[in-house]
Amino acid sequence: MRIAVPSTGKRKLSNKIADTFSRAPIFTIVTIDDNQISSTDVIPNPGEKLERGAGPLAARTLKDNDIDVLLTIDMGPGAKNILEALGIEISIVDEEKSVKELVENYLVLNQ
Repeated sequence: MRIAVPSTGKRKLSNKIADTFSRAPIFTIVTIDDNQISSTDVIPNPGEKLERGAGPLAARTLKDNDIDVLLTIDMGPGAKNILEALGIEISIVDEEKSVKELVENYLVLNQ
């Protein structure tokens, strides 16, 4: 399973979640094997600075990177519809934690 978190920073698991999906500077990508974190990477969000169309571009970027689950604080209805159509699960979180904490919480809640 591959989980994406819209993030700020470049420290992978220590990154903090961004307050929006489509305008986050990066996505931290966490690969899960046997319910454990096996690898982490960061990719730039090509929609970060777009005036229009950021949500669809960010959604396509996740699909192109084989993302199964998105953990996010907030997103617009257009991006939500696109992600759902692409088969990416959306989990809304309400806490500004590190990527590691968010992923670990998700794994515990979804065993």
